[in-house]
Amino acid sequence: MNAPSKPIHLLSKATAALTLTALSACSSLDSQPETPTAASATSQLAVAQSPLSGEHLLILPGQHQFSIGPSSPAQLINIQTGNTEWQADWAGELLDARESSNNGQAQIQIISLDQQNQLHLLTLTDTDHRWTLQQDAVSTPIQQPLEGLCLYAPDSAHPTDLQVFLLGEDASARQQLLNPASDDRNTSLNMTLLRQFATAPGAQYCVTDDQRDTLYISEESVGLWRMNARAESDPIREMIDLTSPFGHIRGESGALTLSQGSLWLAEAESYRLHQYQLDNGQYLGSTLLQEQLAIDTLLSVPNATQAGALDKHSDALISLTLPSIAATRHDNMIATVPANGETQPVLTAGDAADDPAIWVNPNQPDASRVLGTNKKRGLYVYDLDGNELQELLVDRVNNVDLRQGFQYRNQPMDIAAASQRDRHAIALFRIEPQTGVVHSAGEVVTTLDEVYGLCMYRNQQQQVFVFINDQDGRYQQYRILDSDSGWQSQLVREFAVASQPEGCAADDRAQRLFVGEENQAVWTLSAEPDASTEMHQVAGISDLLHADIEGMDIYQTASDNYLLVSSQGNDSYVLFSANPPYAYIGRFRVGLNPDKGIDGASETDGLAVSSAFLGAQYPQGMLVVQDGRNLMPEQNQNFKYVDWREIKNLLELP
Repeated sequence: MNAPSKPIHLLSKATAALTLTALSACSSLDSQPETPTAASATSQLAVAQSPLSGEHLLILPGQHQFSIGPSSPAQLINIQTGNTEWQADWAGELLDARESSNNGQAQIQIISLDQQNQLHLLTLTDTDHRWTLQQDAVSTPIQQPLEGLCLYAPDSAHPTDLQVFLLGEDASARQQLLNPASDDRNTSLNMTLLRQFATAPGAQYCVTDDQRDTLYISEESVGLWRMNARAESDPIREMIDLTSPFGHIRGESGALTLSQGSLWLAEAESYRLHQYQLDNGQYLGSTLLQEQLAIDTLLSVPNATQAGALDKHSDALISLTLPSIAATRHDNMIATVPANGETQPVLTAGDAADDPAIWVNPNQPDASRVLGTNKKRGLYVYDLDGNELQELLVDRVNNVDLRQGFQYRNQPMDIAAASQRDRHAIALFRIEPQTGVVHSAGEVVTTLDEVYGLCMYRNQQQQVFVFINDQDGRYQQYRILDSDSGWQSQLVREFAVASQPEGCAADDRAQRLFVGEENQAVWTLSAEPDASTEMHQVAGISDLLHADIEGMDIYQTASDNYLLVSSQGNDSYVLFSANPPYAYIGRFRVGLNPDKGIDGASETDGLAVSSAFLGAQYPQGMLVVQDGRNLMPEQNQNFKYVDWREIKNLLELP
């Protein structure tokens, strides 16, 4: 089940200040002397005036500078020679940039807004230490008045995923995916809305930390906020610093930039800069410029030592050499694999889609099926292209699992089971082994009060079992037996975990069951009906595995045996060895696929994985995950498909 959303409580500045554990000695800020900290001494900071004019200045590697302003056309000059390398026929405002590489060639992408409210995405490439314009992609006019913008380039294996945050005058932000229409020098810039969320009144400046997927927003009269930058995340704001008298910012909160492993904030039209650590938002101190300066804009590419700024007193653009500090390490980055496919959205709004299972067609692998539950409506069947093939209106079924190679009334038949919440039962389904057509096949009434999660197991004697759990932690294990009148059941074992469980998965080959206690740990015990119920911990809640622990399944080949677990609290998936001692292998997220127009996955409840050959699309199997937020466009929930080869390559599996 999805974790409940955490609302933003808009408090007074005084009340909010009490919650800022990162701030120390706030009450004495006004009495602190006007001196820079030891970490960022004034003597380390050099200031030089730029020959360019405008409001925004970007310092590029190799003695180049780029500028723009409402009455100053975008231009690129070589400071060393004084030559203008390129000049646009348009002026504008707002600016941000990203460094990257394309086939080994250094590249910088710059975004700005012209006076016709069109966004320009400029691509500059380094040729023999000279920056040249490769492309100017132009959007249609932006309809909402903008206060600010910033680029976001998720640190993933797919660098084409460039996005922009647009801060509107209506105190909202729009996160857009950027996609030039062609490789031509002049082309249109296509934009796809990923999400829209509330920011704050007076939010004019933003910057993103791509490595940590963090968006920082400066609210002039209040202070500095941070949010998760991933489109699939909850738009929850966290306060980092406040304006005086409750925080370190003495005036108004102004422009932001990243440089050398830290975040810099310029007080609006002031000579004071503040510095913060990126990993935890810790305040590192302030740097004072000459008192005659009044910083209005501030911009640098993240790894650069120099930032461009506008001095409001003189209306001149200046470059600042920011103090050099040791970059903070970030070893907990979670890499991303793209979604390769997705199902049609479920018909029910809200938290509806829940858990999938994969049925393998033995004769035509690319005609395999995905079963998925709509926990408000019933069970659905999809093909590998995500098309809905069947709808079985069996009411509120939560988790689903299946086993192939069973019997029904003494005839070959595959079997699926789902937890039926309305009738505290196990809903059974027969699957035609040649076609994958699914039929309802009765129910097993349990003695549980609130049935929840479910998984299946087949032992070495080919006996088939269903494990079903209750929200209070109890598990029941039923054996499913065939008869002339259909499937019958026999309760063979009971056990419990201490708190709410949901996901479980059985390793048939090792006769081992894995169970997830949502806010505690993943446990394992024997899956055999007459075995001990003693449990051993596989992994507890930690920095690697976040609550809620939800869906899980086994990826198994002749040589591989993996347990994959949904770490719902941080929208990731954690891979362990399914063999003792259950070593941690790696983790990943499912991100958007710009080429196919498919968004990523978040707040995953259930998942299913198969190592079977499923045709040319999924030759080494596939992962199916429930997506709690279905974007591009925003629709009801659905299930995302991932080619296992993407996971194998990312985690460097054998």
